[in-house]
Amino acid sequence: MGVSLISAARYLPKGSLTNFDLEKMVETSDEWIQQRTGLISRTIAEDETIADMAIKAGTKCLENVAPEIKDKIKILIVTTASYLQVVPHVSSEIVEPLGLNKDILAYDLNAGCTTFIYALNTVERFLTEPGDYALIVSSDKLSDYIDYTDRGTCILFGDGAAATLWGYAQATDYYSINQTITNPEVLYREGKYVHMNGAEIFKFAVGTLPGLIEDVCAKGNVAIEDVDLFLLHQANGRIIESVARKLKIDNEKFPVRYQNIGNTSSPSIPILMTQLMDENILQKAKNIVLAGFGAGLSLGIVLLKGNGQYVVK
Repeated sequence: MGVSLISAARYLPKGSLTNFDLEKMVETSDEWIQQRTGLISRTIAEDETIADMAIKAGTKCLENVAPEIKDKIKILIVTTASYLQVVPHVSSEIVEPLGLNKDILAYDLNAGCTTFIYALNTVERFLTEPGDYALIVSSDKLSDYIDYTDRGTCILFGDGAAATLWGYAQATDYYSINQTITNPEVLYREGKYVHMNGAEIFKFAVGTLPGLIEDVCAKGNVAIEDVDLFLLHQANGRIIESVARKLKIDNEKFPVRYQNIGNTSSPSIPILMTQLMDENILQKAKNIVLAGFGAGLSLGIVLLKGNGQYVVK
């Protein structure tokens, strides 16, 4: 038994920071950035907060959901690594604007770019019987923490939000593998800015993800070639291509759609899911692997096994 995706929506702010804008701010070029990341531009929230973006994504996600389903949402998790305030928690700010019941369990979760996967692992354990639903709202505004004189970080990150509604499903199965490695010096915030050793993140992801993807498929008794989609955290196009190459799987099964968005941290996977829904790709998938990785170091892999059924309702 597992979960199925009921509804999903994204919100991308209107602000944009292109490679040509960055050429005026730091020693770089459009060609250099595209060769190393695949990025063309990044969405920037400017005056919007993560709560603002969370409400917009959540509202869109729930707008076509039947009232009887919305009333049965028992847990709300907001995933974010970029809130400026400590209290109140962001989830408390969005319960009423989203029209959710006040008796809901609502809290924030932060494990960097892996947070969406950890939130999905959490709600899977809460969804224990038919009629159980959970809402994950992922919202990050990393532009608040970026030093735009640091070429190693400013070329990568963008802002955005996505919301996904999940329900208990008897026909599907859920398998996960998680890892946490104590190595805080690779990606951290000190003072105002985020600092990152990009080469170490690349090495960690490409060296670890292929084996764990094989392991989660073996755990679920699914041949790796029978996985329809591998949805990886949209951190860097080169990382995703390298993982696909190591697994000897066609790149088409490893979609990259962040070229005009940037690395949004925790929302990147659910944003990708909404893009694939727009393209009518996600709805045709019966086996999906989701993989997040980032600060900590942290890593989470999920296999949504459809058992011949679609995992998106």
